[in-house]
Amino acid sequence: MLVWSTYLLADWVATVALSALLKAKKHDLNSELVVFWAPFLLLHLGGPHTISAYSLADNEIWLRYLFGLVIQVGVAIYVYIKFRTNSTLTYIAIPIFMAGITKYAERVWILRAASHKQFSNSVFSSPKGATTKSNGSTSSPLPQTLDDYLKHRKVIEGGESVHKAFCLFKMFKPLFSDLRLRIFRKLSNNLLSPFNSAEDAFTLVHIELGFLYDVLYTKATIMQEKVGLILRSICLLSTFAALIAFSITVGKSGYPREDISITYVLLGGAILLDIFSAISHALSSWTILWLTNPSKLVSKFACQRIVSWLVLRNAEKKGRVSMAQHSLIDYCLKVKTSKWTTILSVLDTEDIVGKLWWTTWEEVNWDLKKFIYSNLQEKFERYQNSDDENVFNYDLLQDILKERGDHVLQSYGLKVEFKWSINDVEFSHSILAWHIATFILFYDDHKRYSGGVLGSYCQISKLLSDYMMYLLLVQPLMLPKGIGRVRIKDTRVEVIRYYGDKSSSMSNKDAASALLPSGNELPLLSTESKSVLRDG
Repeated sequence: MLVWSTYLLADWVATVALSALLKAKKHDLNSELVVFWAPFLLLHLGGPHTISAYSLADNEIWLRYLFGLVIQVGVAIYVYIKFRTNSTLTYIAIPIFMAGITKYAERVWILRAASHKQFSNSVFSSPKGATTKSNGSTSSPLPQTLDDYLKHRKVIEGGESVHKAFCLFKMFKPLFSDLRLRIFRKLSNNLLSPFNSAEDAFTLVHIELGFLYDVLYTKATIMQEKVGLILRSICLLSTFAALIAFSITVGKSGYPREDISITYVLLGGAILLDIFSAISHALSSWTILWLTNPSKLVSKFACQRIVSWLVLRNAEKKGRVSMAQHSLIDYCLKVKTSKWTTILSVLDTEDIVGKLWWTTWEEVNWDLKKFIYSNLQEKFERYQNSDDENVFNYDLLQDILKERGDHVLQSYGLKVEFKWSINDVEFSHSILAWHIATFILFYDDHKRYSGGVLGSYCQISKLLSDYMMYLLLVQPLMLPKGIGRVRIKDTRVEVIRYYGDKSSSMSNKDAASALLPSGNELPLLSTESKSVLRDG
């Protein structure tokens, strides 16, 4: 919430400040330094390198930012010309203008490149050395395994994981663009099985998603090009030159001390942000990727020492990995009605504050990682053991990936009994039904076996159930479209009505027992209700 507010306020404050300068009269300004601040507003509108967009929706409105670039630069130049004097500040402001326009233009370019259309187009761009077939697909002499790929690239020791993750990132780019993944069976068998353990698999996926995040939400990709490095250097040197020039000339002027302090803060802040961005990039996986390629600029020994330190640092920085948790029943039990919540519900109709407030975080432990990895391995082995070994069986792969638990139920002979909760309902309905069932069984087992310790599978079921509910409640865009929002709202209303005034003093174990069949009927809503408690 804090990051989101700061992200929105940064653009708003800069725009308002430029508007105020635009409306001001020349005789209203008490100091020439106020005009010197106009170029700094462009620097702030350009944003830091560590964040270019807060959400994917920001990338889709890059044309609005392009329009804003033209308008804001025009306003800044107009203010500069309108209030310029013969003082030295007029010339010191020029390098700040250059840096500000460059950073703002970089932001627009990155937003455009990360938009869905441009990102999808980049999937079909032919890499160097690739040949284009008549059907539009591309082919290149790729190695058959990731180990061969590393040998072919002559990757320096220490950066193997980063190169594997980057290779997989490029390979699976179509999936991030909602496009079909088309890859031959032999290639998929060799390239898609580089994992020796669950820890290895999660490490590679972590790095791979890091590359994806940088491409979609930061300016990291600009630093991979020589032009980007040159522009970054120009921005930093321009701001640093302006700081030195201002420090030399400010002593000879009679500017107010407050205005001088503000100017130093603006110059120092701009330089520190650029230095911080450069250090962050230097410590990232992109630097490891560059250093572990054969380079004539740095010796192989020096690269190995730097990479070893970076890999160790990134592993320590990774630390504990947490996953969001949200229990619908627990959420309903903690709801308290007051005049303040009534007012808040008018302003926050979707109860976003409440959902975020009652969201907790749990560590992704080794048992959970091993469980997920073993299930994925089982699916991969089923695909490998298919009848046709020479052709990429797309239909079989689709059937395996579309499974929503029916294969597990079938293995236990329960598919007929519980098919209605998986195959006969939409995805959001299935998540809600199994989430409530998991809640009931988990806490009922806790109540009945209070003296013992539940097995790891019980804990894993609860963790995954609460995580899926978090996605459905707080991050619905990550799941298939449906009427999940309506279904959750109706289910929540019925649960609150069912527990009534007892909810505030009721424990989770008692709440689970109350939902078990006992002859009491739930006070259902109208027949139009989409509650899971009505539909099952």
